Amino acid sequence: MNALRLIMLLSAAAVPTGPAVHPNQPFSVTFPATEARLVRMAIHASFGGQPCIDELEVYGPDGKRNLALASAGAKATASSCLPGYAIHQVAHLNDGRYGNSWSWIAAGTAGEWAQIELPRPTMVAKVVFSRDREGRYGDRVPVHFEILLSLDGEHWQSAATVNSPAPAAAVGREPGQTRPSPPRPLPRFGVDEAAPAEALRQGDLLRYALLCEARAWQQIDEVDPMSRTLQQTQRMIERLAAKGLDVTQERAELAELRRSRDRLMAADKADPAAERAALLAARLAKRRLFFRDPDLWAIEKVLFVKRYAYRPSHNYSVILDAQGGPGGAVCILEIPCRQGRLEPDRASVVRLFEARGGVARDPAASFDARRIYFGYRRSMQDYYHIMAINADGSDARQLTDGPFHDYFPCPLPDGGIALISTRCKARYLCWRPQAFVLFRMDADGENVRPLSYANVSEWAPSVMGDGRIAWTRSEYLDKGADFGHTLWAIRPDGTHPELIFGNNTLNCYANGREVPGMSEICCTLISHGGDLNGPIALLDAQKGRFNSQAVTNVTPDVQPHFHMSWAERECFRDPVPVSRDYFLCSHAPADQFGLYVIDRFGNRELLHLDPTIGSMCPTPFRAVAPPPTLPTAAGADDEQTALGQFVVADVYRGLESAVPRGTVKYLRVCQEVRADLVRLPNGEYQPDHEPFLEWYATPVHKVSGPHGWPSYVAKATWGIVPVEDDGSANFYAPAGKVLYFQVLDENYNELQRMRSVVQLQAGEKRSCIGCHEDRTMAPPVRQATALRREPSRLQPPPWGAGPFSYEKVVQPVWDAQCVRCHDAHDEQGINLTGTLDAEKVPASYRTLIERGWVHYFDCQWAQEHHKAAPLTFGTLQSRLWEVLRAGHYDVKLTADQVRAVKCWIDLNCPLWPDYLFRGSRPATRKTHEAVVSRSLPP
Repeated sequence: MNALRLIMLLSAAAVPTGPAVHPNQPFSVTFPATEARLVRMAIHASFGGQPCIDELEVYGPDGKRNLALASAGAKATASSCLPGYAIHQVAHLNDGRYGNSWSWIAAGTAGEWAQIELPRPTMVAKVVFSRDREGRYGDRVPVHFEILLSLDGEHWQSAATVNSPAPAAAVGREPGQTRPSPPRPLPRFGVDEAAPAEALRQGDLLRYALLCEARAWQQIDEVDPMSRTLQQTQRMIERLAAKGLDVTQERAELAELRRSRDRLMAADKADPAAERAALLAARLAKRRLFFRDPDLWAIEKVLFVKRYAYRPSHNYSVILDAQGGPGGAVCILEIPCRQGRLEPDRASVVRLFEARGGVARDPAASFDARRIYFGYRRSMQDYYHIMAINADGSDARQLTDGPFHDYFPCPLPDGGIALISTRCKARYLCWRPQAFVLFRMDADGENVRPLSYANVSEWAPSVMGDGRIAWTRSEYLDKGADFGHTLWAIRPDGTHPELIFGNNTLNCYANGREVPGMSEICCTLISHGGDLNGPIALLDAQKGRFNSQAVTNVTPDVQPHFHMSWAERECFRDPVPVSRDYFLCSHAPADQFGLYVIDRFGNRELLHLDPTIGSMCPTPFRAVAPPPTLPTAAGADDEQTALGQFVVADVYRGLESAVPRGTVKYLRVCQEVRADLVRLPNGEYQPDHEPFLEWYATPVHKVSGPHGWPSYVAKATWGIVPVEDDGSANFYAPAGKVLYFQVLDENYNELQRMRSVVQLQAGEKRSCIGCHEDRTMAPPVRQATALRREPSRLQPPPWGAGPFSYEKVVQPVWDAQCVRCHDAHDEQGINLTGTLDAEKVPASYRTLIERGWVHYFDCQWAQEHHKAAPLTFGTLQSRLWEVLRAGHYDVKLTADQVRAVKCWIDLNCPLWPDYLFRGSRPATRKTHEAVVSRSLPP
């Protein structure tokens, strides 16, 4: 490696020459065709911080095929990687995706490199890389680098050196700033960047809001702001006329506004000041008309909270790294209504509860509007607890206590309160903070119990018209974490949780609430990063729960963000339907949230804006009739068994064509194991888990393979039950756990897997039609065979039910059958011993994963969800079983050994059964007894 260091030192002395590297364009480096297996980009300098690459490509002399793709068997490595960011990973160097959200960033600024290892020595002639082909970021651009080639990793040759000037588009900007869009010419009646700021400086908040809106819309509209305003006014006039309102005056006013517009357009020379005045006059006329709609009279009083924006790094990390400070209050906005028109310009704010040195959040009123509940932390170091006050602000009481965060209170029709709480005592599986899930309690704060047993965090419960609770649930069973925030519903007793909308779509959803009289749900389209901000959307569940075409963005000047990118300003949040067409929400016209009412037609109007602090979480404050109280559906809690019951009508519904009838013989019940928190000596629970990757059940940052990351979540298997010839199953399963099912053939090969979760309350009975069937499908018109008998009891596997340990269950198979040939001295490098390496990973596990002998779903962050067809994953796609089925010398695994290995693969290849900090794990192997051979159960 001395020669490599010499090359790097010599090249570092060069002066900038050649073409500039543009952040948003691919940069090609060509050189004479050379045989190589390792292609390294040694980066000596970068502009604007640590170097970033969204894709590193390698081409042969014909330049037609990217040889570097992971899907083609190439492996990416790097000198380092910036820790703590899901979107920045070494694996993103060759995942075939462009943009900052799928990129690699080095941890340092000097001596860094990124490398592609090809599957075999190949002639290479060109390297192509880019920083961010989506064009959003212009920092972290490699400008001085060298392409190095090697066949063995020891002897290197320099293929090309580039020393580029700093990107012209990025010069003078601070690292981390978003790359500005090219300037667009202002349309007629347009709003320049300075106009809103000037209105704000003058204290004219309404004018400021209107100008911000016009500026936002003119970026996406085909028409100028004036024409758009007049068109919207015309449509609004017709809607209100259809409701029986007299709009004669507004029609005349609209005609005059059009004449004014036409005179200005016909003038020989544009008059920007006059155009601006005409635009504001038209916009104020539309505002007056908007507030005449009787459907808005429900917001004469609005409950809301004043607080600073949280600005967390992830949507679930407010309790870990929120940036907002203390202060604010729980308030009511009182809007007068005169002569049939709301007048928010004359509104007043009543402050009910002062946060002082703490933070109040998420207020919600009882159905009779006599009590108000909210989350409150007395200081920035304290826990959030649920508080209650009277409607006039009196009788403030703290309802919950203890070393837990309690917030998002939601009064229930039965008199109880749903809430979100960290009382689950678990870590959010893919990162550092504690998790928080759905609980309920009595109105006085007593009898707190879980409704959800989820492993990762949940948000924002609301009551549906049928009495169920809607809420946002994060779950990503055997799939990437970034798109796992979906809308669910559950009965107030915790039974029958079910997905409302969102699996396998490219958005995430928060603050879901039913639209009165419609099949729609109003929500915010959020991303994995930041806070619960974004555009406001309507979801039409009748078009399908997994259908992206069912999503309508009603604030299209704000586009959805994805992965770790999130909307921090000029965005929306906290939508609450007021009627069929109108929605209260919070909106930041620039960087401060205010209270707005919007409609489904693209109109928005300011209700209240405080330039010194955000105004958020608005809800109409009035007495309403509660939805029906649902009866408790679960049976008595069996303290000894804590079981519920599942019935599957026909597993073949959804497996048709791929799985012939008669193939499925068993259903296996599996669990995602919760990452329990460590209790500290002071009685609190560990709040942070940095370095978080070291707390995984599999150290995926130390071992991964051509299929990506295996499961970093611990898994358990509780046993199998028989599936009848007609495809039915009827069985007991453990309550209070996050479960999922697999259907197996007679040889215990997994045919299909749930990649979502299900749970039971004790005594609950659940049923489903089939496996991944169409949600509109009707159940079979017959009595299932499995229902003619008592429910099956789970039959535990030979190694025992519970969390699965590779070292205890699978390694003994290799010890008994394989290591006599495949040890550390194997010439093929197939080491199946249980020897732990420096990373505490067994040699056999590393061999099987890194060399692609077993197949699994890639659990790497940022994966886009998809529904996997039966038979396309797991054991049936593993090379290991191709070899064994063909006959591998005299190796004959026993039936129980086969089951053990297949079960491990189909659990997505976890290593450890728990979440012990890796530094605390034993450094040497413990010997475990082999799985004994015995006859298969009947």
